[in-house]
Amino acid sequence: MKGSELKKEFINSMRGVSSTVNVISSQYEDTKHAMTASSVVSLSLDPPSMLVCVNKEASIHQILEKERFFCINILAKDQIDLANLCSSADNEDSRFNSEEWSLMQGIPYNNESSANIFCRCFDSFSHSSHTVFFGEVVEVINNNKEGPLMYGAGKYLV
Repeated sequence: MKGSELKKEFINSMRGVSSTVNVISSQYEDTKHAMTASSVVSLSLDPPSMLVCVNKEASIHQILEKERFFCINILAKDQIDLANLCSSADNEDSRFNSEEWSLMQGIPYNNESSANIFCRCFDSFSHSSHTVFFGEVVEVINNNKEGPLMYGAGKYLV
């Protein structure tokens, strides 16, 4: 299997993997950025660490390279609108227009999410079209929501 056939079959196989929907947020100088991501996983418990995979063409990519602090907002079941808002470059200017956003030590976070995991990027690894950012957890807010928003089979699972 090669080329476009391999990519097609890979995409089809990945539709069988369900993931929590997250919004990665950060700020550099006066500019806030947020991006919907499902390629987010825990790395270790000691110390608490996370991995976030970001496409190099995403506007937040440059911010993460410069700022080194970010928040993983684990979306609640009722936050499909926020997931959609942060997944399209056309909506970049309106992502932070709601009262659901706050700042903690200069990092924007969504206070309606299931949880907010604040990280300091301690390393990164470039691979093809993406960069893997390694984040040491520095703060966590759990909002005790009913459950996270999930994505699988090409759609939100609610």
